[in-house]
Amino acid sequence: MESDCLSLLPSVCKVLANPKLLLPDDTSLEKLLDWFRESMSQSYGKDIILHQPSLLQFLLSVTTSQEIDPTVFSFALKLTGLLASKEDSFNLLEERGMLRYMFEPDNWHKLNLWKNASVRCGWLQGLWNMLQHQQAMDFFCKRELVKLVLYLQNDKSLFIASLTNQVLAHFLNSTMLINNFESVAQNSPASTDWASVTTKVMIHVAKSLASEEQAVVLSGLRQLAVVLTQCREPLKEMLWTHVLEPLELLVNLHDSSLTQHIMAVLQVSARSPLFIKPECRVEALMEAMLCSRNASTSVQCAALILQLENCPETLERKATNVLLRPLLFVTSCSLQPHGADYDSLFEEQLTQRISCVPLITQSLSSIADLVCKERQQQQRGNPQPPKHTSSNEPCQTSVEACLGTVSPLDDVPVQLITLSVISLLRICLGHQSTTSQKAGTYSHLIGCSKIQRCSLDVLGSLVACQENVDTVHEALEVLLLYLQCPDVHATVLKKTHQAILKWFSICSLSTDLWKTVHHDLFPLLKKHVCDGRWEVRDSTLEFIMQLTATLKGNSKYVEALHDCGMVSVLFTSLSDVEGYVRASAVAALGETLTTSDLQHSTSLQEEGVKHLLTILTEDTDSFPRRAVMKVFTSWLKSTLVFTALDHTLSSVLSLGSNDFDWEVKVHTLEIADVLMDSLLNRCPYSVHTFQSSDRTCIKQALNKLMVLGLFDLLLKCLFECDRPVSEKACALLLKLRTFMRETFSAGHSDLTLEISECSWGEEMFQRCYKKQQANASNCMKNGDQDPDPDLPKKVCLFELLELLDLEDMQHVLSLSSDHVINSPRSIMEDILFAAQQSEENVVDCY
Repeated sequence: MESDCLSLLPSVCKVLANPKLLLPDDTSLEKLLDWFRESMSQSYGKDIILHQPSLLQFLLSVTTSQEIDPTVFSFALKLTGLLASKEDSFNLLEERGMLRYMFEPDNWHKLNLWKNASVRCGWLQGLWNMLQHQQAMDFFCKRELVKLVLYLQNDKSLFIASLTNQVLAHFLNSTMLINNFESVAQNSPASTDWASVTTKVMIHVAKSLASEEQAVVLSGLRQLAVVLTQCREPLKEMLWTHVLEPLELLVNLHDSSLTQHIMAVLQVSARSPLFIKPECRVEALMEAMLCSRNASTSVQCAALILQLENCPETLERKATNVLLRPLLFVTSCSLQPHGADYDSLFEEQLTQRISCVPLITQSLSSIADLVCKERQQQQRGNPQPPKHTSSNEPCQTSVEACLGTVSPLDDVPVQLITLSVISLLRICLGHQSTTSQKAGTYSHLIGCSKIQRCSLDVLGSLVACQENVDTVHEALEVLLLYLQCPDVHATVLKKTHQAILKWFSICSLSTDLWKTVHHDLFPLLKKHVCDGRWEVRDSTLEFIMQLTATLKGNSKYVEALHDCGMVSVLFTSLSDVEGYVRASAVAALGETLTTSDLQHSTSLQEEGVKHLLTILTEDTDSFPRRAVMKVFTSWLKSTLVFTALDHTLSSVLSLGSNDFDWEVKVHTLEIADVLMDSLLNRCPYSVHTFQSSDRTCIKQALNKLMVLGLFDLLLKCLFECDRPVSEKACALLLKLRTFMRETFSAGHSDLTLEISECSWGEEMFQRCYKKQQANASNCMKNGDQDPDPDLPKKVCLFELLELLDLEDMQHVLSLSSDHVINSPRSIMEDILFAAQQSEENVVDCY
């Protein structure tokens, strides 16, 4: 523990024990607990109490107080449990009767504190803190505290109910860690108490699942999921034996409000050895959920089943079929005939908008997740592990009767899914053929942007499937239809752009494709750049930038881009009224000017740099200015030559360093970083190629950097109030200092900087030269040196970098902004200050 904090602790304890004094918010007390917790992890609890008697006095005052703030009492409960987590401290607190007082609420029922949620929460957290050793476990069992914990499971506060589940799971898991549960009866009486409490918890969970009150059932399901997640064998199987019967009854109720919670329990059990044990019937329960009378429940269950890592083939096939059913049913596609009752169930819910939209979006989202999962496995070269064959007995509901025999995921024709998604996209535009058997049945899908977005996501993910090479034409055709539709939502257009990019990635570079781009795509994009909605203009420009970055190496694309007049459209967009759009236009233009043909056009380069400098100088919105700096950085990093930019680098660095936006300054420093690398390390961009041992060339490079104003930029940004700017500048100065140390010895670098007129000159003088003069003065016995020398006009760069304590500055800058505010000393001072203010207010009242 820090000595300065320990000196304040007695005063803080006195303040907390005084109910008449006001306190800051409970956040300060939580931070104080965090400090105690961290300190105790480095020492013993008994040492803390022995060396800090103020803690014991504070807790004693709490036990005898007849008037106490609920927040302080909650803090005391948590602190007591934290201190009692160490056995020596536990014994001391138990001897003084503090544990019994604190954790048996009957002792302080007259104070009427229990009704306060923060006190109940503090009681649970204190209990959780304490249950770290055998003595605490014995205390918990002998005092029958489990009854109160189980009562709080149905607390009106969801946070307290959740905390209750965590405490119970921790206790049950601790019994397995401390002692072998199977042999508890042969051990001490304390262990027998543990077994008794464990059995009570299991019976309570089973009763909760069998309750007629839905709130109690939900509470029981949540507790079951937590316990199954955190506890070990054989506890899981013992608990499952208790809850299996009521859980089966809940599954067969087919209550949609319970689906999510039941599936959470089944998912946890499926990831444990319970799944492969026939008597546990986990797979049968999942199959019963699949055959729910509610289509939404079935699809939701199917999606969760397919997330399992090692799902049995039979169960996977059935889940896949259920998952695809809404999509295939709406688009009049089918893998094979199904039961009339099952199809009528889907038809009834799909023909109603209120149930159709969530059902189809759930199906589409799960299909997209499934395709992504398959693609990741293929990329890793890691096929799915062998799947075991189910040996479960059939559940009460005949799944085979309602689902039939279906193919596994690998056998589902991917093209069928792709064409179904394309058909759904057409239905949403109202372009589906009227010859369809269900034409007009799903008119409520027309213009549904939610389904359109999900369908476009799925269509984009299906690009990863090799079988879809033959469906490129159909996919691009429907995507162009969406670009042509004037009523499509802006977010749908953005999804359309993303899907087009993905489908272009598998297109063959044929003449037909470039005709599509030139005659269909570019005219639509030019139209969208002039759309009245700024979101459409913004996403379209972003799409042009991404498309150009993907295809700029292709001469046919560059030719089409140039011939269609897109470049002039981008220049026009630089004057858009919306800042976001101007920023996207800057990025698109910057990418376009790097294409192979346009890059050699000097006039376009000059015009582009001129416009970008105008934005950097005059634009009042920070987003376009940031985009300009990013473009310049990208150009400098490339192997291309931008002569127009070379001539304006000094202006760029100057404008960036004086910008009001800190992100612009950071991007300016990134340009400085690129220039340092290119000129000092023989990067392709370097104008002067030289060997690292050739000091003459290095001096020329350093002189060029100085002429550009780079050193002035770094030193100015070093003292910026925005931490990211200062941190970046400090890192670059350290990099420069390392280079100069390796190149020059002390006193052999004649590179000097004019600092008398620099904005950072006075600050630099204060930090470096005054410190140097003071150190020299201390070494002189007479002390006759000028204590306040004048600011020098010039300074050697090498000497300046050595005088600056850059490592210390970097360490300070790397700390989070709240490292002082949230320090233990600061927290204690806040508590004392709040108490002092309340005392003064009391005096003022008289």
